[in-house]
Amino acid sequence: MDLSPLLAPVPKVLAKKHHKVSSFFAVDELELQFGNGLIKTYERLPAGRGAVLAVPFDGTHFYLTSEYACGFERYELGFVKGKIDAGENPEEAVKRELEEEIGFGCRKVELLKNEMTVAPGMMALRMFCFLCTDLFQHTRNTGDEPEPIQIIKVTRGEALDLAFRKDSPLTESRSIACLLLALRLLKML
Repeated sequence: MDLSPLLAPVPKVLAKKHHKVSSFFAVDELELQFGNGLIKTYERLPAGRGAVLAVPFDGTHFYLTSEYACGFERYELGFVKGKIDAGENPEEAVKRELEEEIGFGCRKVELLKNEMTVAPGMMALRMFCFLCTDLFQHTRNTGDEPEPIQIIKVTRGEALDLAFRKDSPLTESRSIACLLLALRLLKML
């Protein structure tokens, strides 16, 4: 596999502006000059410290969640995820998110993917993905969710069905990718 195109010189940043769009979003505007001399303006959403995704597994069941997704105005199936807070490393953040969102702690955390990106052409989000095992009940800490997140437990067979069935209710790409990485790590795929 020849990955040398990834080592090409990146475009030169001629100008960068940061625009605060709302209390939640900002947009960076970058004027870029490419190696062939062409100058283009790109926009991106900056991402802060990054985010985490947890694939909780109790030895029999994966713990998916049902959470309201404003982008599609419906409840979506997925995994626990959230931002890395100031002063946290990704492992601390994933443990905190588990406690806040579904009221579980875990004694074992294994990195599934050091960095996963979402729409990297316009978003600077880095997500760290973990398999969380040796789960235990924990008092649900207060998070930023407006309502309790529902847990949906699925077996290995159900997880495979959710990942591969064309009309599956599991549509969130990061959750599908991380489920497959977890199944592979657990030697279930």
